[in-house]
Amino acid sequence: MYFLTHFTIALSSLLAIVLACIFFTNAIERLGIKLNLNKNATGSILAVLGTGLPEVIVPIVAIIGSFFISKDLTTGQEIAIGAIFGSPFMLSTFALFILGVMFLYLVLKKKKDSFKTNHKNITRDFKYFILAFSIAFCAVFIDFKPIKILIGLSLICLYFIFALRTIQKSQNENDEEENIKLFFEKIFKKENNYILFSQIVISLVALVFCTHFFVEEIKYFSNIFNINPMITTLIVAPFATELPEITNSIIWLKQGKDELALSNIIGAVVFQAMILTSLGIFLTPWKFNFSILINATLTILCGLFFTLSAWKNKKITLQSLLFCGIFYLAYILFLIIK
Repeated sequence: MYFLTHFTIALSSLLAIVLACIFFTNAIERLGIKLNLNKNATGSILAVLGTGLPEVIVPIVAIIGSFFISKDLTTGQEIAIGAIFGSPFMLSTFALFILGVMFLYLVLKKKKDSFKTNHKNITRDFKYFILAFSIAFCAVFIDFKPIKILIGLSLICLYFIFALRTIQKSQNENDEEENIKLFFEKIFKKENNYILFSQIVISLVALVFCTHFFVEEIKYFSNIFNINPMITTLIVAPFATELPEITNSIIWLKQGKDELALSNIIGAVVFQAMILTSLGIFLTPWKFNFSILINATLTILCGLFFTLSAWKNKKITLQSLLFCGIFYLAYILFLIIK
């Protein structure tokens, strides 16, 4: 009976996340048009600032909860580090693979024939990610905490530079103007900024709330099936926290908005490489075990592969998206056999 109850809550939370994402993508796209931003900036900056909340909340709650409730700060810090590194790994491998699967499905249905994006924007974003993630990775080998704090602050500054340059660049590359009708406008029969921001805020609150429930149910199932806590923090929990980004991207890809779909995932990876890792540097000793070192290495290698593929082919290919899944599978196999 308890199992069925938890399964129902998990499924309901998942469906609610998808519905909230549909409302969020609709509103954030309208906001991007209002701010005169192109699809790359809308996906990599605006959408990410909203859907990035769950992955920021998880490590903070893990540390604070462990300190005040269980009094076991070490465990909280380990969970936080696992969540921090699990998130960009999940997006740069599994999420891109899922996007590739969806793209393949649309090709087979003869609804698409190519991935229509500006590969220069994508490679630029991934270069920022590789630089930031490599800096955060190298900070592990520094024992002097003040230097680590400076590295964390520099990563935050780097994100602001990335965001500002993305927005500035977007104003020189305006997309064709679209007429995006808000769902709330259809419901309330009104059209103003209050309606726009109400839809953004309500869908975001629903996203965070439902993601929290989904994460809790994942923890429940990992406990009853005796899944290793490391797998939970590195693989299972990020699957839940990254669900909004993955869902948003699938929705946009299905709508033919390839630039938004890919920019949303890559922008989230950049955000995590700079903001999430900074949180880890500030709040934890920033020391890793072998499993996380392998995880970080595979994340960087996948980023390098995808960037080089886009640069060499002058476009985003189906093969490169699907190949990202190999890095994800390799890590799963590593966790199983280690």
